[in-house]
Amino acid sequence: MGNSLDFPSDDEDLWEFPEEGFGYNVINFTVDAMDVQLRPQNYHPNKLPVIINKPNLDKFQKSDMYKEIKERSSLTNQSREQRWNLLNALQQRENGIAARGYSSFSPSQQRFLGNFYIPNQKAMRLMSLDAKVFVSKFNPSGSKLLTACQDGYVRIYDGSKGTYHLINRINARDVQWSITDADFSPNGQHFAYSTWSRSFYIMPVNGTDDDCQWIDVNETSSSRVAIFSLRFSPMGDKLIGGSNNSTVIIGDVATRATQILRTHRVPDIDVNAVSFINDKDPNMIIAGCDDGLLKVYDLRTSFRSRNLSKSVISFIGHYDGITYIDSRNDGYHVLSNSKDQSIKIWDMRQPSNLRNRSSSRSHQNAKAKWDYRWDRVPREFYNPHKALDGDSSIMTYRGHRVSKTLLRAKFSPAEQTGQRFIYTGCATGRIIIYDVLTGKIREAIEGHRNVIRDLDWHPVRSEIVSSSWDSHVHLNNYKRNMAPVSLKRRRSSTLDNVPLRRSRRLADRSDSNTRA
Repeated sequence: MGNSLDFPSDDEDLWEFPEEGFGYNVINFTVDAMDVQLRPQNYHPNKLPVIINKPNLDKFQKSDMYKEIKERSSLTNQSREQRWNLLNALQQRENGIAARGYSSFSPSQQRFLGNFYIPNQKAMRLMSLDAKVFVSKFNPSGSKLLTACQDGYVRIYDGSKGTYHLINRINARDVQWSITDADFSPNGQHFAYSTWSRSFYIMPVNGTDDDCQWIDVNETSSSRVAIFSLRFSPMGDKLIGGSNNSTVIIGDVATRATQILRTHRVPDIDVNAVSFINDKDPNMIIAGCDDGLLKVYDLRTSFRSRNLSKSVISFIGHYDGITYIDSRNDGYHVLSNSKDQSIKIWDMRQPSNLRNRSSSRSHQNAKAKWDYRWDRVPREFYNPHKALDGDSSIMTYRGHRVSKTLLRAKFSPAEQTGQRFIYTGCATGRIIIYDVLTGKIREAIEGHRNVIRDLDWHPVRSEIVSSSWDSHVHLNNYKRNMAPVSLKRRRSSTLDNVPLRRSRRLADRSDSNTRA
């Protein structure tokens, strides 16, 4: 599907240029979230026609993040007396007056223009594998692409020129069920992966099967350990992993020693997601638990108890388990994707009041009596009547479906887009791209026929690589539509033979008489 044109309304100021160069309004390319939810799905017969409420922006519009994204994307408030014109903007650039201190467009103006051309369609199928694909990830520079599949192989592709030819294939160790997650080291020379086992595995990108090193976890009482999520530390000297049995595992790459953080007293709550708060701070981490809690830990002080590790702060707001966490890398904001069918943004400076935890637990448990792996999503998740008691999130996004597996949601690249978007996989086989500032769905890219478990936006190019349980990996980029298209799929070519409406026939007859 593609973009549809939409002029901003009088009370909408999201598409205005800053004082540095532009000063005009602009046409907005949007996809309405309601249309995306209500359109018929030929190969998704279990799609429910649910209605998503309009996002509440009151709290988010007062946040530092909202103002910073607008500034980075050249969307600060300006007069509406003139509409933006591309030719005028280009003329200003040629005359050297597009932006103060720049001979061309400023970085924020470049992001503004680039954000018109974000991925909106499947470009091609990069690869077809033999089993479900669980991981797709670029290294920090975008020169390498990693995919991990349930067939037990990690594949490395050349991502520097967009050709994506295979350069290495590694047979993973101790896979058992599947490779669950993988991550590149900060310098891009190594990668680590995890499986349904009690070890981290570390490999050089250009290495062979014999170059594998591993870190065994020996400090957990359970014999069955699964590491669902892992991250390299900003310095590359540690690995953190979210595991079952209410544990976060910290492994030292050099010494192979491990430490355990216990998020709950009871061992039956999985830690589905982990992340560092900031790529410049190796001590602060956040864990997303299967009861919907997010907990922040300081690795310098959190190992004092074997029964329960003391968290720095906690966050309440999700009705069900967390599936993924992505940090904005500013030290303050993270997003979480959840089985309650929502993405939330959190400000680390606004923790939740844990006194509300007991009063909200019964409400939460009542809604969590479903198994996301095979049950139908409860309808009340799509439109909860009120926020959970103690919810301190600053923004909530709804419109995608989370089921079957631990779906990922991420911020778009900072340098390329100003983190203007959040993109996520969907159980219906779509890539959903949200506009962070409006809360609406900007794009819904079709192409996969099963759940999209992981996806990654190229750091430099406007491309998203998506991996799905349909065993395919797709490349998605921008494609211009020559004419506006309907969000509804064409059922067959026979639609071209449907007789014209009476009003259209009369109009054509009138035109022919005029020409005669």
